[in-house]
Amino acid sequence: MSTRPTFRRNLALIGGISFFAFAALAPAGFAQSAVDQSALARFDMANMASRQVIDYRVIDQALGSLVVANGDKSEIRFEALKGDGERALGELVSGFASVDPTELNGNEQLAYWLNLRAILVLRASAQAYPGRGVDQLVQPGSAFFTTKAVTVSGVSLSIGDIDAIITKRAAANPNVIYGLVLPVREAPAFPSIAYRGNTVVNALNDAARSFINRSGTVRAKADTVQVPRFLINHRHYLGEDDAALIGHIRGLASAKLGQKLATATKLASDERVSFNYFIERSFADRGPAAGTFGGGEGRAAGS
Repeated sequence: MSTRPTFRRNLALIGGISFFAFAALAPAGFAQSAVDQSALARFDMANMASRQVIDYRVIDQALGSLVVANGDKSEIRFEALKGDGERALGELVSGFASVDPTELNGNEQLAYWLNLRAILVLRASAQAYPGRGVDQLVQPGSAFFTTKAVTVSGVSLSIGDIDAIITKRAAANPNVIYGLVLPVREAPAFPSIAYRGNTVVNALNDAARSFINRSGTVRAKADTVQVPRFLINHRHYLGEDDAALIGHIRGLASAKLGQKLATATKLASDERVSFNYFIERSFADRGPAAGTFGGGEGRAAGS
């Protein structure tokens, strides 16, 4: 089965001033540095009167080729990321780099940053897989987050830098956190299609509810709630103390989960983490107990 994606449409600003240019981008060798808030300050600006809308159909195609929706989870075709897939992602990154996001309104900017980040995460995953130590890979401050990966409006940015740009909006809507996808099962799912400015807020709210109510994400026992490390790492935006974060979770929980959280007062971190990779299988490889096409359990950290 061929999984080599082909991307033939240019991204364009509909009714706007420029087309995204496609150019090869070197996949590795960037210097590492911490988030420089002063350099990121220019991205606080937005043109709230702008009606420019980015056509993300090529990003839809990329996500459709490289990410497999699995209920409320997502799995990455890591093998397809290698070679042609990684080169195509580099071209998409160059396309994003040709646009000045400050010319967009606030919601279009948010969609822009979330979509660029998703593509950068896929490309960084291609470079890291199948290396060991996925638990260290996605730790805050790791090279995965600090490696400079794209230059936008003259500013070199890492995934961590883009996270800083996105999370400035968390005070107004904490659910932006659920757009910070990672190549692990214990994080919010990749979107099945690109974010759009006119629907990005609703899409993030849906992503938040989907993650919190996913089977096994939030586990309540007596007065303690166990949650994935992802939520603990982002608790600054969701609730500094246990009561505030539990309250945030309750606000997203289904009626059934809400009942389980009724007596919860303390939090515990679930430290499990594993690549959310999709296994390609031919029908010839399937035995009577093989189950449905693809899927399969992810490899445990360090295995």
